[in-house]
Amino acid sequence: MKKFIIITLIIIIALVLVVAIIGSIITGRGLDDCFFGACCGILYWTGRFLGFTYKEICVIVNIYMEAGLCLLSALWVTWATIKCFIRRKAIGNGFLMATGIIYASVYIGGFMRLCQHYAMPLNDAFDLCYHELIQLAKDFHTTYNNVNYAIFIIIFLVITIGNILLVKLLETSQRHYTPYQPDNCK
Repeated sequence: MKKFIIITLIIIIALVLVVAIIGSIITGRGLDDCFFGACCGILYWTGRFLGFTYKEICVIVNIYMEAGLCLLSALWVTWATIKCFIRRKAIGNGFLMATGIIYASVYIGGFMRLCQHYAMPLNDAFDLCYHELIQLAKDFHTTYNNVNYAIFIIIFLVITIGNILLVKLLETSQRHYTPYQPDNCK
């Protein structure tokens, strides 16, 4: 399942990049404009297919779904730490489990704050997010497109794939663990 998620995310980005490259060659526009246009086009057509406007689907996918996937991946990490403790009730695994629970709590708190911040009609949430992204672009002396890439692609992928890799690391460490058995216990 983990490999499927990672591979799917990479394939989607690769396909958008291919569309952007082809669009750039055909139209003569910059790759950045074409990549951003391809991302927007995918959201637009997904929204049309599902009966949402462009603004509505952007809020649903970019804000709520991405934040929800980050939260789910963090909860997966927490579950992996709990399983480590259940398998081997050691002090170190107890600390690991406590850290995992704190980790999930931070994500839950962040998700709740995000939902509260954008608790308004979807069109209004889009407009608020748009203005915040414009302000971030000004604050960091970059473009609106780059802020979008950083938040909705790079940070999202780093968090999601990072959490998946943490789960893999925890599972691998537990698989290779052999409990200490004194000679008289064999």
